[in-house]
Amino acid sequence: MVKINKNISIIGLGKISPYLCKSLISMDAYVTGVTSNKSRVELLSKLGVKVFNKNEIMKSIKFADSLIITVPPDANGCPIINKFGKNIIKSNISWLGYLSSTSVYGNHNGAIINEETLVKPTEKSAVYRHKAENDVLKLASTSSINAEIFRVSGIYGPENNIFNRILNEKINIINKEKHYFNRIHVDDIARVLSLASCVENNKGIVNLSDNLPAPQIDVIRYAYSILNTKIPKISEYEDIKHTLKPSLKKFWENNKKIDNNLLNIKYGPLKYPTYKEGLKNIYNLLGNNREQ
Repeated sequence: MVKINKNISIIGLGKISPYLCKSLISMDAYVTGVTSNKSRVELLSKLGVKVFNKNEIMKSIKFADSLIITVPPDANGCPIINKFGKNIIKSNISWLGYLSSTSVYGNHNGAIINEETLVKPTEKSAVYRHKAENDVLKLASTSSINAEIFRVSGIYGPENNIFNRILNEKINIINKEKHYFNRIHVDDIARVLSLASCVENNKGIVNLSDNLPAPQIDVIRYAYSILNTKIPKISEYEDIKHTLKPSLKKFWENNKKIDNNLLNIKYGPLKYPTYKEGLKNIYNLLGNNREQ
């Protein structure tokens, strides 16, 4: 285990924060962050995180050597950079990591894409994210701070996974031929961000995605095989697309395979290189929780 002596600030202690903070603390980092979510404040405080509320963002920033921003963008880009950019430049922060999304690439009709691929966001949230990326990169270009953009694929883990949807009977099984989705386990996000925040010269753009882009139906079938349960009726996308909400239809119209070679080169092999290893681990956790 790598050990560091760093002060890390996380602006936006969201759903991935328990995993990220555990990883950082295990590396002897001092972690501060910002959230107003009461249950998360309690959980993270028990882990040893110094939690500030949304009116105390500067208190977290002034402690930091490295800064991780996970706050969602708005129509003006990154609200943290726009409001606190000058303060960040004047602080002791030498590295800034920003969590973006692979949605900025838009639809590529199933083609393999990497960090050099031209982005063409169409969804409003993706347009905002790309604008926020540019805010971060502009700040880095006008300061001595190194900035790294992490374009994250669909996140899954013990709390958010296909098993929960199956067991809660909240799954609508749709098959679309030659359509690919990309995903990454929350533990791998935590590991990569922890390592990245410790190496001050890391910069640029990195795709956070596992080694195996796959049709959603493949993931669902694999989950049912682990559960040893018969898969229910499968709906063909072409037959039902006219019944889908516009937002869901747009979700299904984005089709690409994320190349994660740069991720593996910079940060080493993933703990869960494909959805198969990830789902096996989650299933084992589910089994242990049921026995307790």
